[in-house]
Amino acid sequence: MDIGTYAAASLGIVQLRKLEIQNNNLANVNTVGFKRQVLVTSPENFDETFAKQIEGKDPYASGDQDRVATVNEVATHTDFSMGAIKSTGNPLDVALRNPNEFFVVNTPQGRMYTRAGNFTLDANGTVVTQDGMQVQGDGGAITAQGAGVNIGADGTVRAGANIVGRLQIVRFAETKGLQPVEGTRFKVVSGPQPTPVEGFVEPRSLEMSNVSAVTGMIDLITTNRAFDAYTKAAQTIDSLNQAAITQVGRRQ
Repeated sequence: MDIGTYAAASLGIVQLRKLEIQNNNLANVNTVGFKRQVLVTSPENFDETFAKQIEGKDPYASGDQDRVATVNEVATHTDFSMGAIKSTGNPLDVALRNPNEFFVVNTPQGRMYTRAGNFTLDANGTVVTQDGMQVQGDGGAITAQGAGVNIGADGTVRAGANIVGRLQIVRFAETKGLQPVEGTRFKVVSGPQPTPVEGFVEPRSLEMSNVSAVTGMIDLITTNRAFDAYTKAAQTIDSLNQAAITQVGRRQ
């Protein structure tokens, strides 16, 4: 494989991955509490080259990888900047005011964290997420039976005049150790555990996605054009190589 083909193919693969991430971001532009993903790339070392990765399949790849390094995917990062806070009037909707704070959710896979505060009540009167996962209070699950259930600015859950619990809110010193799972939920994969805080919320409101539809569409168009350019470059290089082979093999 030609050196230029390695470079074009590597860059094309990166753009394809960007398209997947950007499409997912745009698909969640109206998802409560969603945080956009960003692909970060950098030049790779020679021992990490695209040619090196396929040298077992291509006997000529080993020599090529000593001559060219392209780019590779380093990581997918989450942008935890706050989304716009939208007033809904729903007594069980709450929005966090600080970007490093999260609600705690109990799931079959363990404890997870979310900024999506569009809560509801299940058949037993337990405060849950939209997909039925228990929202944790300071003393565990919160059950609010009775009329007039609402959540106050200090996170307390009331059923009429009675306080039945308080939302557990935690704060991360940094969010680098959080990995997105299941849409708007996150789990800790590295770094310190969060600290419980007396966080305050914006009642009857929701934090919306931090994805900009306009910026997202511009990024999507730019990435799509880049992918097309790298694909055409690889095709052009291949055509030139075929032409060169034909010319060299032709009798004079």
